Amino acid sequence: MPLRPQRPCRAQGCRSLHRNANSYCDCHAELAAEQAKAWATRKGSGRGGRPWRRKRERILKRDQYLCRCDDCTQLGRIREAHEVDHIVALAHGGTDDDGNLRAINRDCHKAKTQKESRQHR
Repeated sequence: MPLRPQRPCRAQGCRSLHRNANSYCDCHAELAAEQAKAWATRKGSGRGGRPWRRKRERILKRDQYLCRCDDCTQLGRIREAHEVDHIVALAHGGTDDDGNLRAINRDCHKAKTQKESRQHR
């Protein structure tokens, strides 16, 4: 059976070639282990994990499954909420605290996200 082709190491600045399955040369193999450990610790606590699903359900119940976005609140619209939104985005210093979360409709969430991305370009 032929050997696997050599590939460059994923470590920044390393120009070594390797045939390892973990994408790092022998000198940087410990980086692969650290990366795998970091991923395993984040896996259950990030978006989509059980803690987030529980928090999401709690926020939706708290807000009575109604959209609490600024537009709907100001205009008095009543729309069903399907998602949970960070009032201050995580990328901009927000947190996962209940006070920074609210129920929001998919359309309102999409519009808010697009507006934020235009503002921060």
